[in-house]
Amino acid sequence: QKAKKPDNKMGNPQSKQALAESLSKGRGDLVAATGLLESDIVYLEKLYKKNAGIKPNTNLYGEYGYNPKVSKWTPEGFAAYMEVHPEVAKAMFKMMDDDGDGTLDFDEFAKGYGFIMRGDEAQRLNLLFKIFDLDDSDTLDKAEVRVMVRTIINAFNDAAVTSAGPGGTSIAAQAKVMKAKKASEKTDPESLKKKFDKEVERTTKAIFKVCDKNKDGDIDRTEFLEALKPKSAKDPTPKCPEIVKVLKLFEGGSIKQWNALGKFIEVNGAAPKEEDKDKEPEQVEGITTPVREKRADTMSPGCAQQ
Repeated sequence: QKAKKPDNKMGNPQSKQALAESLSKGRGDLVAATGLLESDIVYLEKLYKKNAGIKPNTNLYGEYGYNPKVSKWTPEGFAAYMEVHPEVAKAMFKMMDDDGDGTLDFDEFAKGYGFIMRGDEAQRLNLLFKIFDLDDSDTLDKAEVRVMVRTIINAFNDAAVTSAGPGGTSIAAQAKVMKAKKASEKTDPESLKKKFDKEVERTTKAIFKVCDKNKDGDIDRTEFLEALKPKSAKDPTPKCPEIVKVLKLFEGGSIKQWNALGKFIEVNGAAPKEEDKDKEPEQVEGITTPVREKRADTMSPGCAQQ
């Protein structure tokens, strides 16, 4: 007797027991891969089906007939359904779309969501790289890194100042927001700007010192991630603790935190301006003399959290 052909709209015909086993295994695998709760996975299943034109009783862990030509999980759809700011959604989508077909299947969507909510420092740094790599060159120069650091710090501070209460999804994130808000209320804007500018310069220089090994003035993604590696086998401290402090502003795993970054970019832009570029070294009688730089003080990038 011939086996029944899979129904592309409904998935493979399965007994209740087989379906339950498939769901259990599929959800368990995603929980292990993403760090999300099973209830989160169930929520994502419903959300995905609703916006992908797939029937509610479809088993997403079987042959569910995913069709990228009719899927609504495009960059625009992702931004709308997940309520992610478009400036950030574009970069998030690029990271999630593993096969590059311009849409998300459920596995890509669920794992991508897990990254946003539970991503580690390397994943956050990778996403930031994509957001500020405006020309898709897969490199960042010093001006672009400077803009990235400044944007993150200022976006976090602006969100904290305008926050009516604790933000983020963790106690640690809430504490950061409220601490920054209180610090900003006690500091005049000009002093706050000077502190931020010093922190931006200190962090940018530290990143290039660690990452730009070939001294070509650009950092590619592999070099960028070097900043997070331990100093040595005996010393687990990151090679560039300055960028780690900046990344910690995203701890707590909240889309709200990424949206604050997107809103700031929408208003202020993410492209370097003339003042973001390094000044040319002074020329004295044909000899290049580097401009001496004043040693920056150390302020944690908690956006005036000191």
